[in-house]
Amino acid sequence: MVNNILVIEDSKTINNIITKVLSGLDFSISQAFTLAQAKEFLNDNEYKLIILDLHLPDGEGSELIANIQSLSKTKVIVLTSSHDNDLREELFEFGILDYIIKDSNLMYSINEIVKIIKTISNVHKKKILVIDDSKLICTQIKTILEPRNYIVDTVITSKSGMLQLREYKYDLLILDMELPDIHGLKVLEMIRKDKQFSTLPIIVLSGTSTPEVIRNVLKNGASDFLKKPFVFEEFILKVDLWIDYFLKTQALEDKTLELQYLNNNLEKLVIQEVEKNSKKDKILFQQNRNAQMGEMIAMIAHQWRQPLNAISAATTLMDQKIKTNKFDNDVAQMITSKIHTYVEHLSSTIDDFRNFFKPDKEKRFTDFQKIYNKAINLVDASLEKSGIKINCNVVKVEEFESYENELIQVVLNLLKNAEDVFLDKDIENKFINITIDGLNFYIEDNAHGVPEDIINKIFDPYFSTKKKKDGTGLGLYMSKTIIEEHCNGKLTVSNSDIGAVFKIEIGKCE
Repeated sequence: MVNNILVIEDSKTINNIITKVLSGLDFSISQAFTLAQAKEFLNDNEYKLIILDLHLPDGEGSELIANIQSLSKTKVIVLTSSHDNDLREELFEFGILDYIIKDSNLMYSINEIVKIIKTISNVHKKKILVIDDSKLICTQIKTILEPRNYIVDTVITSKSGMLQLREYKYDLLILDMELPDIHGLKVLEMIRKDKQFSTLPIIVLSGTSTPEVIRNVLKNGASDFLKKPFVFEEFILKVDLWIDYFLKTQALEDKTLELQYLNNNLEKLVIQEVEKNSKKDKILFQQNRNAQMGEMIAMIAHQWRQPLNAISAATTLMDQKIKTNKFDNDVAQMITSKIHTYVEHLSSTIDDFRNFFKPDKEKRFTDFQKIYNKAINLVDASLEKSGIKINCNVVKVEEFESYENELIQVVLNLLKNAEDVFLDKDIENKFINITIDGLNFYIEDNAHGVPEDIINKIFDPYFSTKKKKDGTGLGLYMSKTIIEEHCNGKLTVSNSDIGAVFKIEIGKCE
């Protein structure tokens, strides 16, 4: 990882610009403006990278390169205005990373430096295999590529090369045509016949560069051709180019395989996701149902309290009549009639709650008048105790086919939600306006409405506004799910002049 850099450049303007750009990328930068300053920095510190101008006011920067022990540990990028091609090639042979000419577009040169730094900072080094029987060529290639963060393996025969290719994964192959055991064209043919190497870039090196040789090399599957002895900078550029091309090809192939998998398994994946969502909804329904169970028990208690008190009063009256010998047939008939009426009311209440908890398996014809009547029978005692008045306005009754009990559940959720809002806000003269207009059902309260910053969130799962923090945040979410996914309808909320308005719309029967 490149973390400390020495910039050696006598132009203060250029030196400062380079330093500013690289410092902005979180690199630690030292600046030297003369050869003497650079030597002092190098004596006192160890640098991973040197950006070097060759012509300094007190000497030549190439002196520093000659004194650096290892260009694999301390890497060098030359940034100079010198166009000396012989020196350029000599420095590449020595192992510099790059030789960049300063021109009028300085930022382009700096971008090239940044690109090189990112390459050599990559922890995942790219691997190159060289098959060449010339030890000099192998040494030269290792010298110029290893400082650029490449791992270079070398072998001298095609047999060893094929073994290496099959045992290790390489990003580039550099192949000599004249090998001691098999000619390079035959090696090319063997490699390209193996499917696992079909996209591996191969740069061929040859001492002969006639049009016929180049044509045969490229026709047999080579990616590129270089004549020996090669120009080092050209060689580096081609290596970088083909490595980059191979990485992009691999990424494209991986993405293509991923898309093919998705296409081939799309139906299965959709079914799996639908099943996951279905399971999630079932869990949410159950959580919401459990929360409602507690509310229902409280509602049953409210509904039963008055008739139970009346039965208790009737039995007390009967006991007094018996003790005072005033218990005759008329009194007995009157008292038993009252008790019978109260018992019927209790039984009816139990039936209402029992029917509510029966899941609808089939749609039935109903209307919002029936749904409201059944829902209000379950909750009117609780609303009355909370001091909430119900105003019901029936504009038009229209029959439709749907799941009646689920719609009753939604109406109950909305009524209980209004009751909770009233309790949280402590409002006097509380009332709820119910409007039935054909396939539309409105519930409006006078609790001053839903704040605009949360009105778009109240149907989200687990979102609750209850101050007591005992809300599950599921009631409104499940209500919307029931209406829109089960009952072919729509549930929305808006604010009126006095409070919140929940609107249930049911689609027409086909």
